[in-house]
Amino acid sequence: MRDEASRLARQCYGCGSENERGLNLKFRQEEGRAVAEFMPEQFLQGFPGYMHGGGVATVLDEAMGWAAYQVGLWAMTAKFTMRFRRPVPLRQQVRVSGWVTRDRGRFLEVRAELRSRQGHLLAEADGVFVRLDGERADEVRKQYEAAQSD
Repeated sequence: MRDEASRLARQCYGCGSENERGLNLKFRQEEGRAVAEFMPEQFLQGFPGYMHGGGVATVLDEAMGWAAYQVGLWAMTAKFTMRFRRPVPLRQQVRVSGWVTRDRGRFLEVRAELRSRQGHLLAEADGVFVRLDGERADEVRKQYEAAQSD
């Protein structure tokens, strides 16, 4: 069970270390935010030379999920609103950050930003995440802990 739980946790499209087609984002906590740097590669292209909007959405959603986790909560996206501010270029390092703005009990309000290396705001998102509880929260927690202990 532990090996299977660990394998499943490492297949996340956003942050899974064993997903060959994933983004392999590595988040850390920094001043109350979940933060990761990455370089959008060619497979994320939409318009030539720029990141596809779906890829941008994935990165922002992942940052918000990690923001919830880093304050000790297991939650999943319930609502997501995104705004593009500038095109996101491929093959240039960007920084994504996410943070919880409000804990409403069963629901969390979260926010994320994607910025260029120079600090320009490229995209931003607001979300509402629903807190997992009971067996579902325990299952997710066990899978994550198994992946971290290997």
